[in-house]
Amino acid sequence: MTMRKLKLSCLAATAIALATPVLADDVKVGVVVSTTQTYAFVGVPLVNGMKLAADEISAGNGWGGNKVDIVYQDNRSDKQEAIALITRMAESENADIIIGPIATSEAMATGPVANSLKIPMFTTATSPAVLEAGPYIFKSTETADAYLAPVAEQVISMGPKSCFVVTIRDNEGYVRQRDVFRASLEKAGVNIVGDEGILAADTDFTALSTKIVSAEPDCLFVTAPPEQAANIIIQAKQAGLEPDTILAGDSGAGSQKFIDAGGSAIEGTIFPASFVADSSESAAAFAANYQKAYGNAPDLWAATGYTMMQTVANAIRNAGSDVTRDSLRDAMAATKDMPIVMGQGKLTFDENRIPHMGGIAMMIKDGGWAKP
Repeated sequence: MTMRKLKLSCLAATAIALATPVLADDVKVGVVVSTTQTYAFVGVPLVNGMKLAADEISAGNGWGGNKVDIVYQDNRSDKQEAIALITRMAESENADIIIGPIATSEAMATGPVANSLKIPMFTTATSPAVLEAGPYIFKSTETADAYLAPVAEQVISMGPKSCFVVTIRDNEGYVRQRDVFRASLEKAGVNIVGDEGILAADTDFTALSTKIVSAEPDCLFVTAPPEQAANIIIQAKQAGLEPDTILAGDSGAGSQKFIDAGGSAIEGTIFPASFVADSSESAAAFAANYQKAYGNAPDLWAATGYTMMQTVANAIRNAGSDVTRDSLRDAMAATKDMPIVMGQGKLTFDENRIPHMGGIAMMIKDGGWAKP
């Protein structure tokens, strides 16, 4: 079955409310995300979700009568490549809006470029610092304070006296998540018995595992790409980490790659989820359609890509009869209570362009995802 024939059963797709401009515009959407290298675990499902949404939107006349061209480019998890692609999209290919890049480090580098070119850029970066580049920059993820709060609350409710935290020290987004989680636990009286930073390229965690085990923590929090995080947990357990140690991670722990890489070692890991397939009718319908299209269940990033394309379509519909970069920027900023398949079902950008949708804590159970 082609995507174009998929049933428009998603309630979120009904957000394709049909205010059509008097005249149709040609609108170009440039997608610059990593579908290879380090951040492919995000980029591949992200693009899949975008394409599913775009297909449904087109079938339902959800672009508001405009002719929309979507161009996908892989920046290969390289921020210099992201800068080059976004510059080319804006200057040579006359894109009206950019979706991407993925990582905070990439968005920190590309944000000032996009803002200076006055083209809206919609990134999955976790750190709110990316928004400081200027009013043309938007992010799809809630702040770490918001989406890690349910995880910290769940961990605290399990009664740990101590916790060991590990982060990627050369990525501001991961560092921010570590800071937020650590502060939440310290505020609750949990003693942080270790705080270690690693590099994104590291693979040997023998020394780190020895430190973790020696600290005898009740809790281990790892914020890192999924396969790397799983590897840290595996090596720590091989070094003697107690089997009843509470495990917690960032949203990457909700990816299939984390489960595949970690196997039984990561069982019970608690992580933040902005998407749960059975949370609503629209989420369940999206999950079913995604399964039909790609042969596997959607993860958080698939739902994020789907939501990002829906958000851009909503902005295009509401940008007026003359769709420009400025009118798209204004329409993005005005997004309020837009029906989505993520979180609590509605998306709003606040005055600082930070998205709000709500989330919950989930855990790895029997090789899948479940509520704690």
